[in-house]
Amino acid sequence: MFKLKRSILWFLPLGILVVALSACSGGANAEPTQDPNVVFTQVAETVMVSMTQTAEAAPPTATPEPTATQIPTAIPTATTDPSQVTPVATTIVVQPSSPSGIPTATTQRYGDGAKWNTQSPADGTVLEKSQNFAFHVCLGNIGSTDWTTKYYLQYVSGQQLWWNTTTFNLGDTVKPGDKWCFDLPSIAPSKAGEYTTRWYLKNATGESFFEVYFHYYVGQ
Repeated sequence: MFKLKRSILWFLPLGILVVALSACSGGANAEPTQDPNVVFTQVAETVMVSMTQTAEAAPPTATPEPTATQIPTAIPTATTDPSQVTPVATTIVVQPSSPSGIPTATTQRYGDGAKWNTQSPADGTVLEKSQNFAFHVCLGNIGSTDWTTKYYLQYVSGQQLWWNTTTFNLGDTVKPGDKWCFDLPSIAPSKAGEYTTRWYLKNATGESFFEVYFHYYVGQ
């Protein structure tokens, strides 16, 4: 399109020049004067013919070919046949439990070891003022040593339940796997309130390896 405009601008002055020369040439010949409009029309037609030939001679402009757009293809998902799946074995371990639902497994210990079995009165018991009773507690030997008669239960803290007596020895040898029950003579305090008494189980050398406590109340 730009070349076409340049061709028109170049031929237009040429046409005007031809018309001017025709007007100035001749009074010598007695030929009739041509109409300027006719001459201008002829020049214009000549220009158009020349422009057409120039346009036809120009090489055609290459039209860019559309680029191919690659559409991503979704990768098919493998489908697993349920009949081909090998089941995985699962092992469920069930821990033995006591009637209350609490596991009762006992760990054997090297050296001195003890566990609580039973006691009475139970923790939380309400006693009367100055009430006489026996504190009964059973302990099991889960260690690897024998408890001899030199092993003892010693008062440590809290309300002292039996006058000035602070130690209570075993009355017999207790082998691993066996138990011993203490029956401690006791008397409740003379004042109402909440109390806790603690003892330690000790070996022949005086080393503590287990704690016993009794938490109770004295009523009004």
